[in-house]
Amino acid sequence: MRDINIKAIEYFESVARLGSVTKSAEELGVSPSAVSQQIRHLETQFGVKLFRREKRRLTLTQDGEILFQTAAQAFGALRNVRSAITRQRDLRNLIIRVSPSFGVRWLGPRIAGFLADNAEWNIRIDARAGKTVA
Repeated sequence: MRDINIKAIEYFESVARLGSVTKSAEELGVSPSAVSQQIRHLETQFGVKLFRREKRRLTLTQDGEILFQTAAQAFGALRNVRSAITRQRDLRNLIIRVSPSFGVRWLGPRIAGFLADNAEWNIRIDARAGKTVA
């Protein structure tokens, strides 16, 4: 079996969730024919039908249900990873507002040492004259 096309799985998951190729195409920002083509590609690749057409709505076959559950879990895990990485990245950003003299004389030498040991931190020092420091 060839590698699974992630785009096709994404299109499949959208159609399965929304029950409509047209709604899925709108959500994904592509044409309905592009969505249908990806679904056909998956059905050919797996050798099974993934959907049944019922009263102008698509419903999942048993095989489609298995694929949908797995795809939903995989996409959920990917969203969790993206959120965790974003949170972790945001935790490492720091803006320090100080007076220029404090920044140069006291903070500057200490920040250099800190960053040498903590390279993952992104520290910005805002040291503008005349600004109230809170």
